[in-house]
Amino acid sequence: MIPRAAFLEGIAGATAIATGGLDVWDPPSPQIRVLVASDARGETPQVYPDGTFGFAGKRWRGAPSTVGMPGGRLALVTTIDVDQYLQGVVPLESPPSWPAAALEAQAIVARTFALGRRSISRPYDVVATDSDQRWGGVEAEHPASTAAVQATRGRTLAFGGGPASAFYSSCCGGHTADNGSAWGGVTLPYLRGVVDPYCVPAPDYRWTRSLLLDRVLAVFGARTGGTLVGTALGEPDPSGRPRTVSLLGAAEATIPVAEFRRELGSDVVRSLWLRAIRIDTSQAAARLVIEGAGRGHGVGLCQWGSRFFASAGGSAAAILALYFPGTSVTNG
Repeated sequence: MIPRAAFLEGIAGATAIATGGLDVWDPPSPQIRVLVASDARGETPQVYPDGTFGFAGKRWRGAPSTVGMPGGRLALVTTIDVDQYLQGVVPLESPPSWPAAALEAQAIVARTFALGRRSISRPYDVVATDSDQRWGGVEAEHPASTAAVQATRGRTLAFGGGPASAFYSSCCGGHTADNGSAWGGVTLPYLRGVVDPYCVPAPDYRWTRSLLLDRVLAVFGARTGGTLVGTALGEPDPSGRPRTVSLLGAAEATIPVAEFRRELGSDVVRSLWLRAIRIDTSQAAARLVIEGAGRGHGVGLCQWGSRFFASAGGSAAAILALYFPGTSVTNG
């Protein structure tokens, strides 16, 4: 195993570094740095002989250290083999009861994502929350998930001779999203939206949520003149997702769907695919009713679609070929 410090020193002095966090100096099981706590003051990790440590009531793997953060804070970061890290990620992202092929596809995508986040410009690579990938430490590990990680050891997604950028969300609603439409910028060839016939049975394939109009006005009222009398969805992107939401009051506010979701909360606006939006005045207190499809941003792997594709006999390779067309899986 190449020590992390020596590895980073090597790539910092190199003249050519591949995109996406992967490079030609990687050992078979490269290391990453995971931010366990952004403020570690007042607690010291308890290191155990088996290579784990205790912190914040949980048990973690890797070698912990404290690093300086902006504002004078001290953060706790652990340096860990990426596959040991994935043992605590895969069971939280895809339930261990799902078919092995779905777990293996999740492991490959999660590994590609994690390695693509490596950076020498900050003291950590990924955080242990939904901001990157949920990592639950030792207690989250499960034999089925660990088997999927081990079965795919070293395997990542590649495109055009270099590493691919990998993303995933819970349910795409029947069509994955273009990365460019979801987040702006250039749409990558393998992250263009594709039809997904498999996620129809998913819990959030279609959903309806409502919230008090007063709550909407508390967020957007300054932009609509303090009133809200009408709504409209903007033109759709190639996957069918509207790009904007229009809120009509004394003034009209046109809001990007991603901002609309962020401001009202992802538990209410469960995806970027809004199918209808209306004001309901039939109740004592007027409400905004939102109908949508899927859960999450919709880019890349659809986890529920992967589950049902695997249940129908699809292999991990077939799953990845569907959601990341044109990519290949490295041999590890």
